[in-house]
Amino acid sequence: MSLPDANGTTPESQFESVSDNLRFFSRPHVRDAQGNYVMATDTQILAEAVLAIDYRYPTGTIFESSDASKTFFQAKLSGRDREVFAVAFLNYQHQMLAYREIFEGSITSVEIHPREVVRLALELNAAAVTLSHNHPSFVAEPSKADIAITARLKNALELVAVRVIHHILVAGNETVSLAERGHVNF
Repeated sequence: MSLPDANGTTPESQFESVSDNLRFFSRPHVRDAQGNYVMATDTQILAEAVLAIDYRYPTGTIFESSDASKTFFQAKLSGRDREVFAVAFLNYQHQMLAYREIFEGSITSVEIHPREVVRLALELNAAAVTLSHNHPSFVAEPSKADIAITARLKNALELVAVRVIHHILVAGNETVSLAERGHVNF
């Protein structure tokens, strides 16, 4: 511990001040209600990242291949700490009409209700869908439950003439297409 100078400041307190300033200026900032710049919270940073991703993938984005679907859903779901089930609703040319995160679960599972997916597909007048969910455990292998819900969704959507093109699993930096593994085209 060092002795204070004439102003009562120690070298350690000066270092803490510099460290606080570095922390303040190294984080993104937002304006508060009074118009002052303040450090952005993690939630605000995540919201801005989601907006940037939405800008990168606007309505009308074409899902021309499984790689395009994998890239899209990885950008949307890879950083999530809970399982999220999402759907890209598509027109006949496989252009995105809408992206919806429909269900959110725990760190190990998510409960999916086919009737809600069908309802949204009809509401959006979708001709096809690409399904996706993440595995926060970073295990990219599809489970028996993943394969079973894909079959249930495919059967439910076929009743209203909506095709399931892909079901993409996102596990961190890895993605798996259930269509490529033969679990969509039964």
